[in-house]
Amino acid sequence: MGERKAFNIIKTVPGVGLAYGVVRGVVYAAKGDAHEAKHSVTMDLADLNPLRIPRNLALGIASVTNDFDKGAWIGKRPIGRQFIGLNLSPGIDGLHWCIHINGVIYQLVLDKNHDVKVLISSTNERSEWYERDCKEYSWYLIKKELPDFDPDVLKNYAKSFETREYQALIATGDKINCQSFVTRIFATAANISIEKARSTILLVVPNILF
Repeated sequence: MGERKAFNIIKTVPGVGLAYGVVRGVVYAAKGDAHEAKHSVTMDLADLNPLRIPRNLALGIASVTNDFDKGAWIGKRPIGRQFIGLNLSPGIDGLHWCIHINGVIYQLVLDKNHDVKVLISSTNERSEWYERDCKEYSWYLIKKELPDFDPDVLKNYAKSFETREYQALIATGDKINCQSFVTRIFATAANISIEKARSTILLVVPNILF
């Protein structure tokens, strides 16, 4: 975990981060850790925007200095088995999102029949999913402390989205996608409005513009 935290900072340095990631990927692949190896070489093309460097560095430092088991963290990775993703602009994202809240990962996916499913994992529940996702995603702290809430109520709320229809880009009405799901779960856990949750995410999570 210590090396990964260091990588979260190193990867924000142009050139150096890419080179280190390639070597890191080879090392983890040799160890048989495919998930960490993939994380080493995945890339958001929006990171080519030099304006993002200070923000990415600040986020890397935040990931090192805060407890991952506390608060709300948004996870992002390329869709499917791809190694490259692109965050086009606020609210339009070519990456898959999930959210980690107080040690539990909530993730909206599509099953083989293209029906919406919500996966919930932690060290005590579906631990193999949890370990995989902790490694594959890049994590962004969006709120360090959350008000008290009943985790079972939040899990039931998350599962309720399985009745929704999926819409890939800019889900409207009763439709849902991974980004809008994450926003709603964050809003509920933080006890804030959907609008405030969106604003918080836009200010924290990088995109191609800033």
